[in-house]
Amino acid sequence: MMNTKVEGYKPGKFFGWVFLITWGSWLIAAYLSYNHPDPDFYSIFLIPGLFAPVLVTIAFIAMPKNRQIRKDFFQRLFDMKKINLAPLVKICLIMGSSVVLAILVSVLLGGSIEQLQLSEDFKFSAGSIPVLMVMIIAPILEEIGWRGYGVDALLNRFSLLTGSIMFGFLWSIWHLPLMFVKNYSMNLLLQENVWFAVNYFVSIIPLGIILNWLYVKSNRSTMALIIFHIFLNFMQTSTQMTEWTSCIQTVIIISIAGLVVLTNREMFFPSLRIYSELEV
Repeated sequence: MMNTKVEGYKPGKFFGWVFLITWGSWLIAAYLSYNHPDPDFYSIFLIPGLFAPVLVTIAFIAMPKNRQIRKDFFQRLFDMKKINLAPLVKICLIMGSSVVLAILVSVLLGGSIEQLQLSEDFKFSAGSIPVLMVMIIAPILEEIGWRGYGVDALLNRFSLLTGSIMFGFLWSIWHLPLMFVKNYSMNLLLQENVWFAVNYFVSIIPLGIILNWLYVKSNRSTMALIIFHIFLNFMQTSTQMTEWTSCIQTVIIISIAGLVVLTNREMFFPSLRIYSELEV
């Protein structure tokens, strides 16, 4: 939410175009993954969906009437002085600790202590697309798109709490078609246990709250969110944590999000304002 509503933000059209491009290309990839023998061929259709948030953002801010939004976009992306290291380091430590805590709870319930060991490779599959590309490039593209336009478009109309929950839900279901792409991580989760797939989507919603808290604490720095998003990807895949333990971690993440809201009530509830008016 902003002190003064900024003209030009169109959240409905933005998310509509993003979903149209992403779901369209990823559903084509899903169909071809079961009907074409070459994974390199159908993986091509995963790329437009991955680029959709940033491409739609560029298209929207390029409109002549959005000069104010365009200026703000570049400041938030390239101004390193906006990054507030204290909350960034704190939330990285907290989220890293959530992995260890989830594994320890799992051990108490009969799980293996070996889950604390580092993985020999990433616990992630992206078909024929290089895993490192997805782990690093995807967060960059997503955050430039989401934080570059989408999140501000929501917070221009709603409180931080409402906008964050809405964003978390939209971010979660944005990934939905990947569940049907053969041998993609979410597809493998679905094959193993439907509740593991459900857990994946549920876990993203409280993450939306945590990321937006960091976004505001970091002076709406897009770069701070890129750094944190990349950290999250590596954190989630660096240990031998089982999917059952991931379910435990989701409960912990929900608790962290709840504490973030309760300890920052002045930020999340509409009685107080967060943002200064964008500089013209």
